Amino acid sequence: MNTLASLKTVTAGVLLWGLVLTARQERIDNVGIRDKGPEAVRIAVPEFRFATPGEKTERLAKVFNETLHRDLDFSGNLEIASPSFYPSGVFANPGDIKAEEWTKPGIAARYIAYGSLSLSGTRFIATGRLRDLTGQQDSIASNFPGHNDEEESARIAAHNFADRILEQLGFGRGIGRTQIAFASNRNGPKEIYAMEYDGTNQRRLTTHGSIAIAPRWSPADDRIAYTVWRDTGQQVAITSSNGERFSFAQAGGAANILPNWSPDGKTIVYASRRDGDYEIYSAGADGSNPRRLTNSRGIDLSPSFNPATGRRIVFVSNRSGTPQIYTMSFDGTDVQRITEDGGDAQNPVYSPDGKMIAFAWQKPQSGAFDIFLYDTQSLRFIQLTSNSGNNERPTFAPDGKHIAFQSTRSGTTQIWSMTLDGKKLLQLTTSGGINEGPTWSGFAKP
Repeated sequence: MNTLASLKTVTAGVLLWGLVLTARQERIDNVGIRDKGPEAVRIAVPEFRFATPGEKTERLAKVFNETLHRDLDFSGNLEIASPSFYPSGVFANPGDIKAEEWTKPGIAARYIAYGSLSLSGTRFIATGRLRDLTGQQDSIASNFPGHNDEEESARIAAHNFADRILEQLGFGRGIGRTQIAFASNRNGPKEIYAMEYDGTNQRRLTTHGSIAIAPRWSPADDRIAYTVWRDTGQQVAITSSNGERFSFAQAGGAANILPNWSPDGKTIVYASRRDGDYEIYSAGADGSNPRRLTNSRGIDLSPSFNPATGRRIVFVSNRSGTPQIYTMSFDGTDVQRITEDGGDAQNPVYSPDGKMIAFAWQKPQSGAFDIFLYDTQSLRFIQLTSNSGNNERPTFAPDGKHIAFQSTRSGTTQIWSMTLDGKKLLQLTTSGGINEGPTWSGFAKP
């Protein structure tokens, strides 16, 4: 967009940082890919089947099994034993499970998730069980119903079972029922779309017929704030995942862009040119009581709250000459610079626990943007991507263990996701044109 381009233009003729103190070199040392969290737990997941075979039931079983496998695998906490080593047979009931068949070399599973599928009238039901193979009892033995016999219900049942497994094993809430919003020009001008966390069920949310970009999902509910081109210029707009519209009062004739939410969804921060160059403002979620937070000679953009405390905001500013990452208190005081190694730093967001900041950084002489993490406690940087095109606009999943981002690694700009160690790469969009600027929803309501 024009604003980001202007940030890069400002850098022309500006000297990059030359000499760096030894202490600063230690602080910004690139420590590479991060190995985070406990060792993955090995689990076997034999296919769930219907008692009565048929074209429809086979289709629904395929959807359920693929979704369950993908949810558990992408969690990053579980390692799924290769099905090629599984014993033959149907594994639907407790008596079907013989521990020695699943703990032998080749499978070597600690747990097994198994069960069956059925239709009650038109209602899809999965009976899911989880067994620790060192014991004889199932720690999960529950029905996971859908609303009807359509594929969406099979996916929901699989998501709920996967989430229950992860919670039972102590890995916290799963992201199976979370969503990602993004901008796409697949049908003409860029509009806002949404999809499930794994790229399924992609759907259009807006129909402006102009340009809509940079969505940000409220952590409190299903509202999505974004930037739209109107007759009066660039403005903040708000929609929901079901297409409901919300008003946001703003001064006409002044560009207002790149909105983001406070943790409680009651405040929006955004960049505005109402006083000249772009400065950061905060306002109520309806645009009331706008308040200017920054006052610098440079351009200030892309504000994002610390979702754990709501007390700090991370943002981009070129006040030093090049776009760099800064933080400040929610009232605009106590401004601190984060990146000090030059280059072009963009798109900062806090992790859900507020301990990490993810951002895109084109370091000097690198030639491309990559995703970095900044650890606010150790004050160190961790590089998550490299040698794979431009990687930008990261967003954290609500579990804090996954990041979605846009990347040109496949040739065009598409949405990808990965675990926080830079692994489990998953391409979420493949549609023609540009798919960009992902934003992850909060957890689904129970």
